[in-house]
Amino acid sequence: MKNIKLLILLLFFGWSAAFAQDKRFITYKVKEGETIQSISKALSVTPYDLLKLNPDVKDNVSVNDIIIIPNKQYDPLADITNADLRGVGDKDIIVDKFIYHEVLPKETMYSITNSFDVTAEELKRNNRFLSEKGLKIGQVIKIPLKIDDSELKAKEANTQPYLVKPKETKYSISKNFGITIEYLEELNPKIAQNGLQIDDVILVPIESTTMVDDEFLIYEVQKLETMYSITRKFGITEDEMLALNPEVSGGIKEGMLIKVPNNLSLEKPLFVDYIPADTELKIAMMLPFKSKRDSLNFEGDRLLNISTDFYFGALIAIDSLKKQGLSVKMKVFDTENNKQISKKISEEPGLQEFDAIVGPLFLSNVKAVSNNLKYGKPLIISPISTKDHSDIDNNKLVQERASLENHTEEMMDYIKANYENQDLIVIKNTSQRSQEHYDRIIADLQALNPEKEVKVLEPKDGYIKPDEFKVFRDTLERNIVNWFFITDNDPAYLGDVFNNLGVFPEADSLLVFGFEKDRNFNKIDNNFLARVNFHYPSNTFIDYNSAAYKHFETIYRKKYFGRPSSFSVEGFDLTYDLLQRLANDPDLINQGVSERIGTKYDFIENTSGGIINKGVYIIKYDGLSEKVVN
Repeated sequence: MKNIKLLILLLFFGWSAAFAQDKRFITYKVKEGETIQSISKALSVTPYDLLKLNPDVKDNVSVNDIIIIPNKQYDPLADITNADLRGVGDKDIIVDKFIYHEVLPKETMYSITNSFDVTAEELKRNNRFLSEKGLKIGQVIKIPLKIDDSELKAKEANTQPYLVKPKETKYSISKNFGITIEYLEELNPKIAQNGLQIDDVILVPIESTTMVDDEFLIYEVQKLETMYSITRKFGITEDEMLALNPEVSGGIKEGMLIKVPNNLSLEKPLFVDYIPADTELKIAMMLPFKSKRDSLNFEGDRLLNISTDFYFGALIAIDSLKKQGLSVKMKVFDTENNKQISKKISEEPGLQEFDAIVGPLFLSNVKAVSNNLKYGKPLIISPISTKDHSDIDNNKLVQERASLENHTEEMMDYIKANYENQDLIVIKNTSQRSQEHYDRIIADLQALNPEKEVKVLEPKDGYIKPDEFKVFRDTLERNIVNWFFITDNDPAYLGDVFNNLGVFPEADSLLVFGFEKDRNFNKIDNNFLARVNFHYPSNTFIDYNSAAYKHFETIYRKKYFGRPSSFSVEGFDLTYDLLQRLANDPDLINQGVSERIGTKYDFIENTSGGIINKGVYIIKYDGLSEKVVN
């Protein structure tokens, strides 16, 4: 407890100093009698440099004008979003460019230097007591935070400050500068959480030479730009970049003119974050905390951890929205994971006046709540569950996660868009689930090329023997990609498929498509998944290296002294997106597509008149890592 209190004090004292150091540019309100010349002289910059920062200023400034000026206290190495956080543990605290780490049992100098990528000399230089007393359990040691210098230099070389004007949005700014909203948030991590504020100073790309036609932009590569930064800027994959520009396979160089897709006009518009003035919302959360038990077992109770993590993420979203001017009143109920208790809670008359109710978590409890609130005001948000909700007759019900049927539809759309006469092989199983998937996809696959047979590999005596894979392999064409489709999630079936396809010779080019990836895949060797270029759909995808996630993780650590789980991210994403939409209109369907830290939102009407989010990522194994391809 003593060490934890020490860390909290360090956090408190380091906060104000760090806050002033992480902005390269700030705003300044012009006083009576000041001119560009007098302001530039006081800041020790030239009038030319000051006017360059403020292109809207023609000749001079007037009293009360807001202009951009350099921040004298700016320290680029104070920006945690450029830090390497791989070794940071759940109880570690980051303050003023240092990680404060409490030494755990069995930790050694070697293990700590290896985990945090520091030398023993660096540790001893920052913790002089180590040279005298050595390393001991319970000590709090300072570890220098590693900052990526090259990324900082690239950002400074390729960006310029921009003053946010009234009524501007992320969408309008990103469109004006020819970039994606995601890249704008990557340049400015704080707007991913807090949104845009009038007179904010944000970073935007330095305008480059571009020529626009219906399909493509011709883009001039800027100083220090990389393949990664350009693909992020235009929201495309590296494979798409290479297909359009084979010459960049040898590397990206400053001054190159490259072709990129003109993705700025989408079929469905992007949702624009905007909170009207004086907006007030009331939401309730119904989560299974089981708070009436004698003790709470966080180590052994997975459901308790899911509920708590989800709730913590939601609180961060609400804090962020309040800073943007949204008034939010929230009431939390403990359903105890009980159908009758959930039903009783939903009978409270005051709930009819709420804008939304998030929860319960499980479908049986959602049904109980839905029946009582069918004709009320609030939307009922069913989080986490992917089961079919279409049998619930309630047009206020919102299924936040896409169903398995949505997964199949999105995957088939991706397959149709990328088919180029590959051989198609469906691997069946004996289960009813496999038969249903087979019936669902076989007609669509056959329609891709009616003149080419879709091959089927079926089990014999309940499983597929290795010899059967070998015999089947001899029937496949060489020098052509073979696309395999799995139709079940049975562990034994998955083992048969991947343990055999995963050892096919390198001469055989193959790709395996699945229609879900659940816990039954945990026992499959990742090397086999990588070997077969496994593709699968998912409701969520968290890029742990993205600026948005790093910013969220930083806030989460400071508030809760631990690393956020995927459910923490989902709690944030759902709450933030829902309240942003409700602030504009209770109609979720016609507000466009949005993407948060790890979730895409694209709401449509389901077959029963309710609402479902069909935002699905198609993910592929790229070596041992995963990446989004749609």
